[in-house]
Amino acid sequence: MAYQDTLNIKEKDLDRDIYRIMPIHRLLETFQTKLLTLVPPLKWDDPFENLLLNGTAKTSNGEVADFGPIRDSVYGQCWTLHKETDAMWRIYSPDKQGAKVKTTIRKLLDALQKQSGEFAKVRCFIGEVEYHNQKELINKLKSIDLLNTSGSGVAESLIYKREEFRHEKEVRLIYTDKSGPVHQFQVDPCALYDEIVFDPRINEHLFEAYKVALQNKGYTNSIRQSVMYQPPKGLQINI
Repeated sequence: MAYQDTLNIKEKDLDRDIYRIMPIHRLLETFQTKLLTLVPPLKWDDPFENLLLNGTAKTSNGEVADFGPIRDSVYGQCWTLHKETDAMWRIYSPDKQGAKVKTTIRKLLDALQKQSGEFAKVRCFIGEVEYHNQKELINKLKSIDLLNTSGSGVAESLIYKREEFRHEKEVRLIYTDKSGPVHQFQVDPCALYDEIVFDPRINEHLFEAYKVALQNKGYTNSIRQSVMYQPPKGLQINI
């Protein structure tokens, strides 16, 4: 059996940095519970998400099959290759109190697979999203073998999106086995997160308080506030 737990990702890119912005209470909760949570794709906003699994298939004898049992057994979490953008902060930290964590593709997939037992290789995947126009997207989805022996078919159906979302540069962690309303797995956030960056608009006193709280939980890597909106100091021009 040929396993394919990385989708649209080359071996040389496994140590590439990826990022995720979350509310601060979610970040602190991760340090408290030591759990990451993957959610069903039906919770994602784009109506084209899960398009293939929401469809049907026709068998050789003309019967129509529903993908419901498969659809209800897949979970995902979205990350990005963007180090930082204005849009990311405004969309994912609307209250100006979010935090961005950094890890690598390899570390994130390894964390999931280590908690997924002997069938980890056919249940745990990570993929870089490809973006296509609607016609290309539908053709891509139709070409997927959902039931291939490597287990990657279901995960592959979730790494294609419309080109209108190309700006997201998304990477998706995917788990394909029924485990309830969400799928949670254990992590060591002190080891998983290489850096934590707070919203550039957060109150500086709040930032200092959160920084101390994280350090008290044993986090020793970089904790800083984004300087995206800080103008350069001492700019001088000749006139």
